This record gives sequence, structure tokens and C-alpha cells, in this order.
Amino acid sequence: MSIQEITVQRDVPATMRDGTTLVSDVYRPGGEAADGEYPVLLTRMPYGKDLPLGTGYVDPVKAARRGYIVVVQDVRGRFGSEGEWSPSVNEFEDGYDTVEWAAGLPGSDGRVGMYGVSYFGMTQWQAAVMQPPSLVSMAPGITWGNYLNGVQIRGGVRELGLRLYWSEAVLALDTLIRKYRDTPEELQRLLPEQVAIIDDLPNEYAILPLEELPDPAGVVPYMFDAFEHGVTSPVWEYLNIDGRHDRVEVPTFHIGGWYDTFIGETLRQYREMKQLAAERGTQPPRLLVGPWLHGRFESTVGELDFGLASSGLLLNYRGDLTDHHLRWFGATVKGDEAALEDQPPVEVFVMGENRWRGYEEWPVPGSREERWYLHSGKAGYGANTRSGDGTLSRETPDGTGEAADRYDYDPEDPVPTLGGAVLMPAVYRAGARDQAPNEDRRDVLFYTSEVLTEPYTVLGAVHATLYAATSAPDTDFVARLVDVYPDGRAIGVADGIVRASARETYPEPGVVSPVEPSPVEPGRVYEYAVDLWATGLTFLPDHRIRLEVTSSSFPRWDRNLNTGEDTARSDRSEVARQQVFHDPERPSHVTLTVLDG
Repeated sequence: MSIQEITVQRDVPATMRDGTTLVSDVYRPGGEAADGEYPVLLTRMPYGKDLPLGTGYVDPVKAARRGYIVVVQDVRGRFGSEGEWSPSVNEFEDGYDTVEWAAGLPGSDGRVGMYGVSYFGMTQWQAAVMQPPSLVSMAPGITWGNYLNGVQIRGGVRELGLRLYWSEAVLALDTLIRKYRDTPEELQRLLPEQVAIIDDLPNEYAILPLEELPDPAGVVPYMFDAFEHGVTSPVWEYLNIDGRHDRVEVPTFHIGGWYDTFIGETLRQYREMKQLAAERGTQPPRLLVGPWLHGRFESTVGELDFGLASSGLLLNYRGDLTDHHLRWFGATVKGDEAALEDQPPVEVFVMGENRWRGYEEWPVPGSREERWYLHSGKAGYGANTRSGDGTLSRETPDGTGEAADRYDYDPEDPVPTLGGAVLMPAVYRAGARDQAPNEDRRDVLFYTSEVLTEPYTVLGAVHATLYAATSAPDTDFVARLVDVYPDGRAIGVADGIVRASARETYPEPGVVSPVEPSPVEPGRVYEYAVDLWATGLTFLPDHRIRLEVTSSSFPRWDRNLNTGEDTARSDRSEVARQQVFHDPERPSHVTLTVLDG
């Protein structure tokens, strides 16, 4: 079906259960097709339904031409919608109410599918756990389900880079304009101040204590409120989708990116829904993972270009992201099962070889875990800098020359963030980036494999196990997987962090337990699980595999002051003396999920 004429209705009101009016733009078939009945595709977002993000991910005109009514809604308290903006809090009830309102629109056949990425991926989950009767399908992209696994906190550490950028640069201006629109002189005075904050974010990341971050217009109170919520706060139990996936009874299509800040959560959601589908005997979920950044689907990701077929414009030569969504909704909303016949249930882009692979499920059948162990030959500071003697191999430590490696971590001079799965101002250049500027630092340990003689495909979970000690009552440990090229470039692949005091909250990869943080005993060796989430990469011949170990990646992650004090209220720091062990009794290693062929 291809409908030529489309009608767009602006600011269509929907009344929520408490009387608040939310507005949507509605795209519908027009002309001779206007009298038909069509299913609805709904997205709910805080970024402005009239702005490019509202129509740039899934093209509503294209969808309407294929026989859908498309609803793009401003969530409560944002842009055209009434109410007070409180991130995530109202999306459960508002999501349910909006689904049922959309199902009753003129021309609707009563079936609703939801789509969207990031926050408007999360609004799908929040609506779905409320079980609105008219919701029949959803396609959450690059989004999260647990606020303690990459959106608010990661490994017990604040996602400072993401939270400050999202609050101040993404959300604040609309809130400012709404708050002061009836006092134009005050708005004119405050607008330059707010813009100055956005322009100066790289410098503001360094402000301590965090409670002194600027907010002259009082438009981001939730940013400061979040500083008070640690890993055991009851607010996460209310907001998290984890533990409630069993309430989602519709089929799901999961979209992620290897360099997306929520890739761990995307894969977790897929696994949860796959297990439930197997238990219920219902349609299994589908998974699509490209090499993408958060909210960006280009072929160039950081310093590497993976080819046009990797992009959202020409996705594996089968159309763009909108086409992929419409095939999914064609099968799950319209009942056209043939729409998905030529697509495998799992499609993942494998970097390095730069091609798409298709599988029946994830984890990929036939994949297995392999451990690569840390080694060094010189006692003390042998593995420091890229010129050190740290090595990485599949041989377990035999005790010969395996003294602990040492480095000093100074919060006043943290290791800078270089690319990766970050969501921060563009100056930080997310994605696949050379780690060379950090490779002469003595507060980073380097463990590098021999040169590979054949392709080595890592396709799945990546995690590190570190046996480490610190002189501080609390500190952090960062692990980073790196692809070392023959020309010396060291491209970051995946990384993770764990706070020593949160070691029981994150006892193993993929597990988050609301356990009260506890300090460590200085000098005592503990086992730390560092979850690097996952990747899809073939290390090519003549390349080498590297694991970097350090204690900071700033400003992506909040610095640990090494004092046990919270950066929200303290700026007092101390240098921590760190030790990483790799002897037979304490064999620090990185675990890679590999696939032959």
C-alpha cells in the first residue's frame, strides 16, 4: 500500500486521568484513503514533536503513506503539553492513557504500536507494564530499563557526563522558556546565562562539590535531586522496568548500537523478553544492533567508517530504519507475517570485518567464553604506560614473575574520557577513538596480546575480573577493551567501571542488587566484577588485543575522591595507591564471548 496524500493535524489534545492536556501531531492517510481505518503508531517524547528528532528517527509521513495513523506526542510538561515536567515520573499513567486515547482516534482500527529511542524508548516500557488493552506491539530503541546500569549510575558511579549534559544542554532551555514566558524581561535576562552554562559544560564538569553546579534560573532541580539518590534509593524500585518485564505481553523489537550508552540495557531487555516468550509460547523478540552511537545512525562512528550499509540510511541494503520498523509493525500490528520472512530474528553488525550477520537468537548459538589473563614481568610498575611489559594471554598465571602491578590515582588529575559509548557534548567525540593520548600516563596499566595471526571474533558479553587493593577507604576501577592496529592506533572498543564500595551491588556482570555500599579495608585484596557490556568485533590478523586498567574516565564518570566522601557535598580528595594482582590465586582476567568462523 502506498498512499499519496497525507493529512497532518497539529496540537491534537488528549486529556489524561488527572485532567492534564497533552498535545500531539497526528499524521494520517488523506485524500481518497481518508475514510479507511488504520492502526496507530505512537511515540511519546520530551524533545519537541515539531523539532527534527520528532520526525527524524521514524518518518511519520512515510509510515502514514504505508497505511498507519502516526501520533507524535509531547510528554507532560514539555513543549506544547500541559503539566509539570518531572523526568520519567508520570510516564506510566500518561503512557497508558495516551495509548487508549490513540486507539480511539477517528479512523483508528483500535490497534496501537509504539516506537522511539532513548527516553521515548523508555516511555514504551512504562506504558507497556501498565498493560493498556490496545497496545499490540513495541519497538524500543537504545534505551534502558534499570537506572543503576548506565543512565543514572554505572557500577555504583554517577554517570556525570550524561546526566549533566542531558539536564543542562538538552532539557533546560524549554523549561526556562515555559517558566518565564509570562515575564519576558526576566526571560531575556536569564536566557544568555543558561546558554552560557551550555557553552561552558566542559569546564563545569570539574566543579566540586556538585551541589555548587550553576542553575541560576532554577530549571533543573531534578539534577540536584538525583545527587541524593544512591544505589539503594527506593525511587529506582518505582522507576525501573527490571522485575516487571513479565507485565509486558506484546512482542518487542529491540534496537541497539555497539557504541551506545545503553547497549548493556538493550541486550538485557532482549534476553528478558526472549525468556518470557519461551515460557509463554508467544512470538519471540527481535534484535538489531549496529555500530552506532546514541541517537546517531551514521556509518562513521568516531574515527572509523564502517561503510554505508552499516548506517540507518541503507541498513544491510534493506532500506532505512523506518523501513525496518514498518516491516516489524506490518507483521505484529497488521498481521502480515510475510513482512519478516527474509529477515533473521537477530541482526548484528560485526565491526572489523564490517558486515552484518544474522542469527536465530542472542547470545549467538555456538559462542563461548574465553579468558585472557593479565601478566607482567617486572615487580611494581612494569605494566604502566604502553611501553611497559604488561601482556595478555590465554595462559593462566603460573606464579613466575607475577608481582602485583601498581599505579597512583589522583582525583585532581583523572584520566580523560576518549570516545566510547558516551552521551556528552560533541566536543568529546563519542565512539571508536584512538586512546594514544592516554597511553603515556603512568596511572594506566596496559596488557597487550601477541600479534594475531588469524581473525578473532568477539560477539557477545565482555567483562573483567580484577583482584585489586587500594590504600583508600573507597575508589574506582575501570577496565577498557582496545583493538591495537598494526600502525599503532589503539581504538577503544568497550569499557566499564565499578566503585569499590559498590562491589556487592554489582557482584557479577549483568547483576544489580540494591545492597548498601560499604567501604573497603585499605590494603586488602578484593575481587571486582567490571561489566563492559558487549561488543561485536572481529580483531583482524596483525592486530592485538589490549586491556587497559585504571581508576577514572573523566568527565564521563564522576571522580572518586578516595576519601569515602560524596562529590555532591565534598571537594576534598586524596591520592590512592592501587594494586592489581595476577598470580595463580588471584588471576585477574578479561572474559570475551567468541565465535569461530
